[in-house]
Parts: sequence; structure tokens; C-alpha cells
Amino acid sequence: MSPEEIDAFLVEPRDAVLSVVLESGRAMGTPVWFRWVDGVARLQSPVTSAKTAAMRRTGRASLCVHDQPLPLARYVTLEGPVVEVDFDLADDIGASAAHYLGDGAPAFLAGIDRALAAGRRWASFELTPETVSAKVQQLG
Repeated sequence: MSPEEIDAFLVEPRDAVLSVVLESGRAMGTPVWFRWVDGVARLQSPVTSAKTAAMRRTGRASLCVHDQPLPLARYVTLEGPVVEVDFDLADDIGASAAHYLGDGAPAFLAGIDRALAAGRRWASFELTPETVSAKVQQLG
């Protein structure tokens, strides 16, 4: 994929797996929502999660974004430094919910509002890729 094709691929809502290294040294991958904004992957995570602790501790992560409309498989992997940025409900989870759920976003955000009222908190991160790997593969 060309840089323009990679950018267009990442702008669309797609499945993604965030990989981090836990304090034990074990690698962990977990599905996440993200938004590609100006060459940076923006994502959120509960402040009490293992992935949040790992990103805060190491300052690094990898994000594999994939799409598999058979017989074609496409993916882009981003690896690099990750920094915590100010969390804003509307700009972060709200924008991600609209990106992934469209008209279903308000119902999802009502659940987030209830979680916030109950004391649950989220952190926002930006992953700026140092390494970008992309592949398109014909299956079968």
C-alpha cells in the first residue's frame, strides 16, 4: 500500500488489536477502538486496565488494524511511542463511538455516562508510529 492508501485505510472504522508488554514481560493484545487523526492513532482505555498501566510504564505500543473482505486480507501495523493526553469525553469516546457506531453512539454514550457517574475513569493516548507495516494479500 502507498502512504495515501495506508492513510485512507486507517481513517475508516476497522477492527484493531493493541499490543503492549506487561510488567511481567508477557505480551498482551486486546481489541480497541481507535481514530486516525493527522498521522496519529488516538485511543482510550480504562485507567485501571493492564493495557493502560503498560502504556504508562513503557511508553510504547503496537496497533494492528485489519480488514478481511474475503478473498482479500489487508492490514496495517503501527508501532511506536505512546503518550497519555488529556481525556475529553466528547472528543475521545464520543468521537470514537460516532466513528464506529454512527446512529448507535448515543445509546453507547449513555452507558459511558452511567459508568462515569459510578466512578469509572478513562485515559486517552496517542500512538505516533515509528514503524508502519502494510500488506494486501489475496487468499485462496
